[in-house]
Amino acid sequence: MKRVLFCAALLTALPILARAQLTISDSVEFKLKNVNSSLVLGISGQSQTAGANIVQWADNGTTDHLWHFIPMGSGQYNIENMLTHQLLGVSGASTANGAQILQWADNSTADHLWTVSQATDGNYLIKNVNSSKYLEVYQASKSDTATIDQWASTGCTCQEWQLVNTGNSPYPNPGTVSGTGTAVHDPMLLKDGSGVYWLYGTHNTLATSTDRVTFTSDGSALTPIPSWWTTYSSSSDPWAPDVVYHDSKYWQYYAVSTFGTSNSAIGLATASTPNSTSWSDQGIVFSSTSSSSYNAIDPAELQDTSGNWWMVFGSWSDGIHLIELNTSTGKQSSTNTTVYHLAQRSNGLEGAFLYYYNGYYYLFASIDACCNGSSSTYRTIVGRSSTITGPYLDRGGLNMLSGGGTILISAHSNINGPGGASLLTDTDGTIFVYHYYDGNNSGAPTLGINRLGWTSDGWPYVN
Repeated sequence: MKRVLFCAALLTALPILARAQLTISDSVEFKLKNVNSSLVLGISGQSQTAGANIVQWADNGTTDHLWHFIPMGSGQYNIENMLTHQLLGVSGASTANGAQILQWADNSTADHLWTVSQATDGNYLIKNVNSSKYLEVYQASKSDTATIDQWASTGCTCQEWQLVNTGNSPYPNPGTVSGTGTAVHDPMLLKDGSGVYWLYGTHNTLATSTDRVTFTSDGSALTPIPSWWTTYSSSSDPWAPDVVYHDSKYWQYYAVSTFGTSNSAIGLATASTPNSTSWSDQGIVFSSTSSSSYNAIDPAELQDTSGNWWMVFGSWSDGIHLIELNTSTGKQSSTNTTVYHLAQRSNGLEGAFLYYYNGYYYLFASIDACCNGSSSTYRTIVGRSSTITGPYLDRGGLNMLSGGGTILISAHSNINGPGGASLLTDTDGTIFVYHYYDGNNSGAPTLGINRLGWTSDGWPYVN
């Protein structure tokens, strides 16, 4: 059937493209108001389900009407819904006219990328990078719940949008931190029995705090350096430490590798104090080679509700894996040698951390590109499972092995690339500890700390 457009703008055949791609602020939430209908974009039924249709609706103040433009470089954006923390995409990544616009987890497909330009009348045009088609209201409808689809340029004002700046930040800023110990990658925060906080990080950094605000550098996280490291790395540079207190001593897990390879190993050292100057080397816990189906980096440990110890690890396209540990030695269990596969994504997935809360195991991980300063597209996602070995599903119902993962936090204002996270249960609740690249300080890696809240159905959000 021939498509019919009920749009007065067609009578004048307005030229739709006139200006270059625009830079859109990631510091605020926007409402996307259609010029033809004066209705705003939202989620059908305010559904959390992955694949729920994007529709237009009267602006009634609901959170599903709020959107966040996440910079992806080259003038392209992911557009994040602030109720569901899923992205604006095209059904089946279709390039066809009329394809339905929907929400989906951030699985790195090109149909999640959009550019913004202007029509000659000053309104905004939102173009899908994958299809080169424009976001529009189907058949120029002015009705609530009307379908949002993509179509080639028509000159119809149903393809034009107003970006209504709400003035509200998409995420709370990090809590105030200061001192010589806040320049950190992959931070891990431990609180000892006397109430002192110990902050460990990649590149063998260590800092202390008594108030979780002022952090003072305190030497090296791990010393001396074991000789066996040279098999995996030419530098004395341990990555992503994770420290637990168990059997009256501190157990420090860490990774040694060469960037961009899977010739990697996770090591273990123990000590009687968290700032020991003489950690006892316990050797290799787990390793990988160029032929392995996993990469042995970014370890993090958790004791399950039955008292068993587990270690999550892994990175990039091979994804996140899990092994059981021997509770006495801290090494891989000899009775359960299964390597469980928990999460996978085609374009960047690493820095996993497991956390137990109210009947579920939560898998946090970082996705996209780290370590590019203010250009970093890193962000943190989460899924959960009732059993520690999975499957881990996101809030939209997608398996993290299939690219699922609900966005917990993404870039906003000067907070670029928030990721590399760990969690701590403190007296005031669940504490989310991460690094970001400070756009107000030349992209310097910086400690971020926020409390997490929990929704009534048990999903974390940043306070």
